[in-house]
Amino acid sequence: MNILIDIGNTSCKVAFCPAQPSQRLAGADVMRFSTQKESISYVRKRLEGRKADTIVLSNVRKRSVYLEKKLERMCARFVNFDEEFVADLLKSKAPAPSDPLTVLAHMPLGMGADRMAAIFGAEVLYPLQDKLVFDFGTATTVEFIDAARDAAAPDVVYPYYRGGSISLGLRTRYRALSYYTAKIPYLNPDDFLDSHDIRSIDCIGYDLDTALAAGNILGIVFEIKGYVAAHPSRKLILTGGNSVRFAEALDGKATVEQDLVLIGLEAVIELL
Repeated sequence: MNILIDIGNTSCKVAFCPAQPSQRLAGADVMRFSTQKESISYVRKRLEGRKADTIVLSNVRKRSVYLEKKLERMCARFVNFDEEFVADLLKSKAPAPSDPLTVLAHMPLGMGADRMAAIFGAEVLYPLQDKLVFDFGTATTVEFIDAARDAAAPDVVYPYYRGGSISLGLRTRYRALSYYTAKIPYLNPDDFLDSHDIRSIDCIGYDLDTALAAGNILGIVFEIKGYVAAHPSRKLILTGGNSVRFAEALDGKATVEQDLVLIGLEAVIELL
């Protein structure tokens, strides 16, 4: 058994996968937990004293050597997917120009593990295509991935990460408004999305609930559509918490890969 652990800013995902890596987490059991402690406790319980073949960790919180040591004892092989690991992997593998791993060769310093895993996962699933990847979490991130050509060798196509953007995630926008204002309470946007069709949200709110939805939910929809209008030829991939809902607002123009980070982490195992 291989175990993939994605520790995000707000929640944690754990995937229990077959020993042989498979495309798109086929056969995997994916669980979501509110806290890091809950996720690790469940991993220990699930293993029942046995050792996993490989555990791959993506952690965007403060590094915990204690956590890493704990996970190391639960498996035959432990991978902490971070900048240092990626640099060592690129050096040892020396990937061919068209290899999906090449997309990680030009990451800027300080790149989060989850963003790197999502970018790699997107390239593994949809190789050598110009792509826009939206990840809806605590932050909303946008990644630009190119199918690039070298002027000196135009027949060679290779994946190239151009860069991206980071803005507030949906819940973070709602929480910030509640925190920094005296009279706006925190309303969970998921409750609004559960009771409304995202395609029917009006840009003119008639009460607090609909005004917040217009400014924040619809605001993100406009943000996505703005990127798409500026880059219409790119494949649009959505991942993260509300990706299915936001895809509904795009009339079938987007592909949803909710577990893109985990897909990237699983693809790493094939390279070890």
